[in-house]
Amino acid sequence: MIAVSTMTSLTTVIVVLLGFLHIGEGGNILIFSGYGEGSHFLTAALVGKELMHRGHNVTVIISNAYEHRVNETKYKDLNFEIFKHNVPPEEVRMRVERSTESIFKGTWFTDVISNLTTLTGEILDDCNGLFNDKALLQRLLQAKFDVAFVDPIWPCSLLVAEYAAKRHVSFMATTWMNNMARVNGNPSNTAFVPEMSTGFTNKMTFIQRVINSIMVMLQMWLHFSFIDGYTNIQHAHGICPDLQVSELYKRSQLLLVNVDFALEFSIPIMPHLIPVGGLSSGQANSLTQDLEEYVQSSGDAGIIVFSLGTYVTYMKEELIAVFANAFAKLPQKVIWQFRGTPPAILDKIPNIKTMEWLPQNDLLGHNKTRAFMYQGGNNGLYEALYHAVPVVVIPLIGDQPDVAARVMTRGMGLSLDIMTITTEKIVDTLNAVIHEKHYKETVKRMSAIFHDRPMRPVEKAAFWIEHVIKHGGEYMRSPIHDLTWYQYYLLDVVAFLLLVLVVVIVFIVYSCKFAFRCCKRVLVGKKAKTD
Repeated sequence: MIAVSTMTSLTTVIVVLLGFLHIGEGGNILIFSGYGEGSHFLTAALVGKELMHRGHNVTVIISNAYEHRVNETKYKDLNFEIFKHNVPPEEVRMRVERSTESIFKGTWFTDVISNLTTLTGEILDDCNGLFNDKALLQRLLQAKFDVAFVDPIWPCSLLVAEYAAKRHVSFMATTWMNNMARVNGNPSNTAFVPEMSTGFTNKMTFIQRVINSIMVMLQMWLHFSFIDGYTNIQHAHGICPDLQVSELYKRSQLLLVNVDFALEFSIPIMPHLIPVGGLSSGQANSLTQDLEEYVQSSGDAGIIVFSLGTYVTYMKEELIAVFANAFAKLPQKVIWQFRGTPPAILDKIPNIKTMEWLPQNDLLGHNKTRAFMYQGGNNGLYEALYHAVPVVVIPLIGDQPDVAARVMTRGMGLSLDIMTITTEKIVDTLNAVIHEKHYKETVKRMSAIFHDRPMRPVEKAAFWIEHVIKHGGEYMRSPIHDLTWYQYYLLDVVAFLLLVLVVVIVFIVYSCKFAFRCCKRVLVGKKAKTD
């Protein structure tokens, strides 16, 4: 008995020592993925937590507009660095609220184009605010980060990565963002790879391929317009002085993409592009007692989870009434994420419960959940896939039309247009995904494929970041980076072959002319002799 006890104690000591050894060998990792709000931050923070659990030291940069993250229990083990905006934090948060108005008008894309100078100027000013903080820059340098994990949709994150870390890994938080993959060295074929925000599938009509080609040029123009202003910051701090800002994307060791081919369209990818879709998905935790009681009170009818996302803080009362009247006609109870003070109409409908924040993954994992109606965020998509819940997408902005296209093409659910939405359409669509068996059967089959993976998405992301710390990722570097645009599209080869073809044709034509003249002389000579 004593021997067993001694052996158990010895085993415990060894495990503890191995844990300390692992921590001792841990890397020093910097994360910069947005200001501290929304899916870009949340998914990167999940990877950060996984890395921290593996024994690494993780530091996350956020802005003072969202510094409340520092005090949140779920992030207590992460280190935070706060940068200050050149404007009050309230003004930064107001930008989001202003953008929601154009969402419900259906003008968000044209508003982005027309206000491009203002938008890029605001984000560039935020980057200046970060790099003007000498104390922050000094702390980042002193930390000697082994790797930075950054979201290159914010060009400032690339500058920070090059300034403070030995190397960096990029991260795409959205569904497939073709332009971002392209600048990171992934091949792109416009014939079957749809651009972001088009809502196209990988099987496009002729007109769609024309639009898609135009969108490629527009996206590239937007990209270079967006990053152009960062040159001054780059030069002021001596960040890769021999390179243009646009070339910093090429220096990324890997690009982790929040997609999984259980759901994503088939796309050719290079070895440095790693799919890690479903970072926020996982086993459901228990609900709070009051929320569990509400869910259980739904009986056999079950519940519908409804959310229009983190950023929607404004809705006209007329639109709220459209949703409320639809939900009142359904037997299911509805849990509605509603930011702000709900209008009186919602209090009058007994089967609606509003909450400022939803434990979304936990609700989707509940056996009473019958459908998920939401705006089409990428995290929600994979959480619904993980828990095999049929979906109704109401796309509003960004990549959300693309999520809707995938949901409908795969048979996982249906989509509604916010500009033409009515109470009747909501009722009919929800009844369809709940009661028509093929939606549930399809999503269960897709969920089984999604689950059949050797690692969870966050584990896979953490593994590849650790791999870069150990070995780097240069050996997987895309050769596309070394090609000029005309080499990539083989225009020089086409020009050469056309030149060869022209030379051959000219040679044949002149040879025929020469032969014809020779034959003519012979014939004329014979005729003269005969005469």
